[in-house]
This record gives sequence, C-alpha cells and structure tokens, in this order.
Amino acid sequence: MCSFWAIKDDTAGLIRLLEVDSFNLRIIPPSSGVQYYKNGIVFLSMSKYEKKMSPDFISFGTVEAYFATIEDSVLGKHIVFSPFSSFSYPCEAMTFSRDYNTTYFTKIPKKDKKEKIYMAKFTSNSTSQTGWVSEKNPMDFCTDNYTYSHPTLSADEKMMIFASDKEGSIGGMDLFISRKVDDKWSAPENLGQFINTTGNEFFPFLDSENNLFFSSDGLPGYGGYDVFTCKFNGVDWDKPKNLSDRINSKYDDIAFTINKMDGKTALYTRRQKSGKVVMQLFRVILRQEVADHNLLTISYIFNGKPVATTSLITANTMKPIETEPAKAKPETEVIKKEEVKVPETSVNLKKIPEKKSVTKSEAEVKPTEAKVVITKPTIPIPVEQKDVVIYKIQLLVNTSQKNKKEIIINGKSYNLNEYFYLGANRYTIGEFSTLKPAIELQRTCRQSGYPQSFVVAFKNNIRSLDLKLFK
Repeated sequence: MCSFWAIKDDTAGLIRLLEVDSFNLRIIPPSSGVQYYKNGIVFLSMSKYEKKMSPDFISFGTVEAYFATIEDSVLGKHIVFSPFSSFSYPCEAMTFSRDYNTTYFTKIPKKDKKEKIYMAKFTSNSTSQTGWVSEKNPMDFCTDNYTYSHPTLSADEKMMIFASDKEGSIGGMDLFISRKVDDKWSAPENLGQFINTTGNEFFPFLDSENNLFFSSDGLPGYGGYDVFTCKFNGVDWDKPKNLSDRINSKYDDIAFTINKMDGKTALYTRRQKSGKVVMQLFRVILRQEVADHNLLTISYIFNGKPVATTSLITANTMKPIETEPAKAKPETEVIKKEEVKVPETSVNLKKIPEKKSVTKSEAEVKPTEAKVVITKPTIPIPVEQKDVVIYKIQLLVNTSQKNKKEIIINGKSYNLNEYFYLGANRYTIGEFSTLKPAIELQRTCRQSGYPQSFVVAFKNNIRSLDLKLFK
C-alpha cells in the first residue's frame, strides 16, 4: 500500500481517502456557497423558509444570513447570524479573524455598483443584542471603479488575498494580495502569472497553513471553473495543482472552503448552466480510517506536510513527526557520527535524517583522524524482541450497543472490545495474527449493517498506523 503522500495526485487513491457527496442546502443568490464559522456554517436563506424563526423575520420573506451546526449530513437548528443588523451578503465572500470578532466581507456600495470589501465588528447594542456592525466605507485599497471581492485572511491575519479586475490584472478577475503593516493594509500586488491567467481566478481561500485554494477557468481543467490549490512554501505560493476529478467536474466547481477548526471537512459548490443556473452544495470529509489519524487533514492530502513560515519557525527547529513513543536515551554522553535515514512511516513524505550516536566507552577518536573507530562493546547487546501484530475490526456502534459485551454479525457472536484512542472510546471485534482473515471479517461487517467498519492494527498492544502492516 502506498503512503498518503504518494497517492495524493491519484484519483483512485483520493477515493480511498475522501468521501464527496451532495449536501442538502439550498444556495440562495447572491451567494454562490457557504462559509465555516466557529463550529458551524453561515449561509444565506429566505426567511420564509425558516419555519423555526420568529414571525418578525418571516413577514416579507427576505434574504438573510443564518448560522447552523452540521449534524452528520444535515443542518441543525438555524439561527439568525446578525439579529440587530441585517446581513444579506454573499456568505462565501467573507472571512473571519481568529477570535471570530472581525469579518471582512463583500458588498455592493449604493453609489458604486462594483463590489468592494468591507470590515465589520461583532458587538452588542443597548439592549444586549449581538450582531455585526460594518464600517461605512470600504477598505482603503478598494479604489477607482474596479471590483474587489471574496477576501480571505492568512492564519496570522497579516495577509489578505482577494479577487479583483483592478489595474495590473492579467485577465478578467485576478488574485491580489495585501499585507497588514502597522494596522494598515498595503497597496495590492498581483499574485503573478503562475497563478493568474488571461481567464478568471476567483473564490480564494487560505487554510490554517496558508495553503491557497481557488477556482479558475483559465488553467487546464475538467470543466468551466475548476478548483486548484497552491502550497504555501513559507514565503509565497507554489504553482497551482488541480484537485482532480474527485472534486472537479464538467461544470463550474467553485467556493471551496475548509473547516479551519480541524481541517477534516470542506464544502464547495457545483454550478450548472442549463437554461437557468442550478447550484448544488457538496461536502468533502475524510473517511473514518483516515480521520482517525489526527495528523491528516484535507489540505495535508492535497499539499503534503506544511512548511513553517520563516518568520516563526526555521527549518533547523522543526522536529520529525513521531508516530510511536520515543525511546529513552542512555544516560551517557554521546559522540555524533554519520547521518542515517529513518524508515518511512505513513505520514513521512521523505526520510528525515537523524544523527546516529555511540557512547564514549564504545568509541575512540584519534586526534589526527576524523573517522570514528568502534571498539568491542563493553555493554551486552540485548536480544531484539519480535513485534507482535494483531488485527481487529473497528466498528461504529450505536448508544444501545456500547454497554454490551457481545455483538451479532451475520448470525455469529463476537466479543465487543473497547479501547481509548485520540480522545474517544473505540470498539472492535475479532483478533487475527494475519491481515487476510481480518479483511474478510471487515467485508462481512460492511454487508451486515456496519458500512464504516475497517481493519485496525495493534503492534505490541499499541494502535499502529504503519502502512507496511497492511501490505
């Protein structure tokens, strides 16, 4: 089996990693999508559709922004996003600060007729109602008779990328960047010809690692607008990569946004033009066996390991990811020797060199020679113990089953075992010393009402994600 990174550009591999399905939510113009906010999403809806709302909001059936959490594949209770100050602007065209108390959003000024970017603060009024209060004027860099739309903030809130047709554009709509210096935003700069084309680049989104996602109809793709990503390299962005036909289609695929809270879910819109515009929201989630690996995110699958920004972390301070508890170091002084390579794990893109060492009692260094001469060890070498690997089938059980000791699968009784992993209790059945019978039981479970069952491996009684165990 390949590593996650080896298959990130392979559609078949992406199918094993990502679930993509339509989501039952009507997209209301002028929005073309939704935006994540805290533990839920913000979306536009017609108030007459929101039957749970107060009659004060239903009377005229106006377009308004609502907030709701996502519960499995449906929305939870809808609440008005801004009770005392109406917010009816495109929800995918907004971005939030880290504390969610500031938003930058897109609206059309009364006098201009061209979209501009505004800032709003979350506050309360004299009656303790909370809502968003917008600045009267757009951002300072929104000048002249140009469109400025769909802002997205970097993780440190020092960079803002947006779409514009302002002077300096290569094509129709280009992506520009403005940087915050001393609480002021700089004059926008074009992101360049590697990203922008003679077509249109739109709907930018920066994830928590500053990787850029956007839609373009000028880069090679599968349909009208395709979704692309550019990995952030610590200074700027690498060349765009198509998210493959796992995400893109022959239609317009736009407004791709990732939940920054955990990075494990995303939403985007597919727009069809057949007589009238039809928009369908899609949801992307990590498959359960992938989501259990707490280091993996949707952006990680497409862009690989994040690169630390040079202003915060240098390459010399980065440590390799450990998938198993570190072994205790001997309490003796060590002498550094030649570099050796660490075996690749499921989350290693490349092998990370580490320094091999021997104790002073095991080596002598001649003052006139650079090489290390190894003498006979004075400490007995322990006999290497063979790892014990056990395979089990992990199930997603319901509340009534969690207190049971046994479970019936296809007429056969299995002991239901519980273990704690990544902050939650997990449940397994079966115990095999080889992979093949475990896969057969997994197939039986999936055919017997447990479609999300999968094989897990335990090495020396510790859950292991080493893909070599699944070959």
